[in-house]
Amino acid sequence: MNIFRFTASLSARLAQGEGWRSTLLLSIPIAALAFLLGAFLDPLSGQSTPFDRLAYPTLTVSLIILEVILWYRPKKIGEVVTVLVLLSCLFFLGKLIYLLYFLPSGLSIQAEMTESFFWIPVVYVLSLFVPSLRTARSIMMVFLMGLILASIGYAALNSWTSQTGGVLFALIEMLLANLTLLTLTQMGIGYKERLAHIQSQSQTLQQLVNTDLLTGLLSRQRLEHQLDLALGQKETFTLLFIDVDGFKTINDTMGHSAGDQVLKEFASRLQAILREGDLAARIGGDEFVVVVKDGSPAWPTTLAQQLLTGLALPFVVCGQQIQLTASIGMSTFPGDGHDTDTLLRRADAAMYQIKRTGRNGVRRFDATLDQALERTAFLTREFQSALSKEQLSIVYQPIYHLKTGELSKVEALARWTHPKFGEISPTIFIPIAEASGQIVPVGRWVLLQACLQGQQWGEDLGWEGTVTVNVSPVQFAHTDFTEQVKEALRLSGLPAHKLELELTEGVIMQNPTLVQTALHSLRRLGVEITVDDFGTGYSSLAYLRDLPIGCIKIDRSFIDDLASPRRAPQYAVALITAIVSIARTLDLQVVAEGVETQEQMEAVRGFGCDFAQGYFFARPLDAQHLAGLLKRVQPLGGPTRAKRLS
Repeated sequence: MNIFRFTASLSARLAQGEGWRSTLLLSIPIAALAFLLGAFLDPLSGQSTPFDRLAYPTLTVSLIILEVILWYRPKKIGEVVTVLVLLSCLFFLGKLIYLLYFLPSGLSIQAEMTESFFWIPVVYVLSLFVPSLRTARSIMMVFLMGLILASIGYAALNSWTSQTGGVLFALIEMLLANLTLLTLTQMGIGYKERLAHIQSQSQTLQQLVNTDLLTGLLSRQRLEHQLDLALGQKETFTLLFIDVDGFKTINDTMGHSAGDQVLKEFASRLQAILREGDLAARIGGDEFVVVVKDGSPAWPTTLAQQLLTGLALPFVVCGQQIQLTASIGMSTFPGDGHDTDTLLRRADAAMYQIKRTGRNGVRRFDATLDQALERTAFLTREFQSALSKEQLSIVYQPIYHLKTGELSKVEALARWTHPKFGEISPTIFIPIAEASGQIVPVGRWVLLQACLQGQQWGEDLGWEGTVTVNVSPVQFAHTDFTEQVKEALRLSGLPAHKLELELTEGVIMQNPTLVQTALHSLRRLGVEITVDDFGTGYSSLAYLRDLPIGCIKIDRSFIDDLASPRRAPQYAVALITAIVSIARTLDLQVVAEGVETQEQMEAVRGFGCDFAQGYFFARPLDAQHLAGLLKRVQPLGGPTRAKRLS
């Protein structure tokens, strides 16, 4: 049941007093019988008064009428209780006033009080009987004040004598008893209402936990609970992991309200084709899971195809027709796993394979083909929380000036240490971060941490070098990237000229006009710009002339070719020579990356490169070890000898 319908139904039942009606239907006839007996038996006692002879029949008839109303009009319970409270208060207060001021001589006030007033607690119970009956409770308070005023009036008119003393004592006892009964009744009913409210809240929270509020399907938590139960009972079942293709485009172009409408309609179509016993859950934005139990082995595939057919019908959103498809991955128990996480992960991996091969299809998990994809899909999800779980760190690789031997720059490099898989290669997690959009917050974090570290080295060690930070194409394309750089410089206190940003040729050539504007803004701040992996792209060299670039990095593939006769080193030599020549003409610095041998170092220095980095000099180091290196590092020395650091 949808949580909103559940809450509305619960509120309606409480408002209508369904829990109280049966009790009233039983109690009112008993009270009517009591007054009926009073009407017949009271005259026989010799204590009958004109007030009783009128009041008892009137109350009997009134209660019977209220019983009939409550029987045929259940929703009138509030009005019935209010009238009951009013009738009771009028009777008891009227009788007290009659006894104190109009009772014929010869009759005992105390005797008459003991005859009728032990019914007074009914007033307090009734007034608190149904929650939120403000009128009934107001009548009850007026009644209590009436009792007090009538008693005070009698005491004022009659001094304490042997005749009146008993009456005054009875009045005092009655008032004290009434105050005690009122207090206890309010506390008891209040406790019960609070308990009912807590139970209602508990049920509501349970529904919130177990139900997806948007679609009314099961939540991920409830789904996993149901799967655990099925696993414990060794039930065979199939998981369908469903992802709506292109859903992000709807949110981006038509707004999230339109996207929500599509998801609700999708859930409705999904539920329409499920059989009894099948489960459906929404576990993420546009991700759904169906659990298919029992049935023939072919039914899950048939169900998936029916779902694709149902999706082929247009969705009408904001007056527009939208055509959607879905990618569906399948895993089975026990064939594809023996726990919930594994089954979900493998169905997810099969779904991702559909995404990669054109979308709009169904695929079963295949361990021989999907193992690598499963791991990638798992890491993609794990990376979402890598930053918040402090699994990311930064290492720094030294960059040496080849003529002076100084450690002039350090390149900040992100690292991911996963608790299960250990060190994850940047070649794996950087594409994951870019594809998921996580590269933006991660890149912002790396930028700030690198600036803070560079400033700390400057303050503690007097190091005047430059911190180099790689910038992803996704990060650079973000509208506020320049502001991110300004913020990092402001928070760290690092001078702008000590920060160098590395961009690839691909970034620069994506949108030259926008790139030119952004780079000029950064250059006006004083930030240096470097082109990374130079020589691997197919771009025009004109950007080296037109853009505010101060340095280029020769791609490591050309440096590798220098020491490998089988890789045509003459080609690498010619290309490196040309790059250095162009750089000299345009007054650009040149960095050779990936230098791993003495021969490579000597070669790039001979070509005229300004800087070099690589394992020959030092592997990437954490901040603490690099600080130690900065304290003891010595110049490289002569043109043929370098100090190797590791």
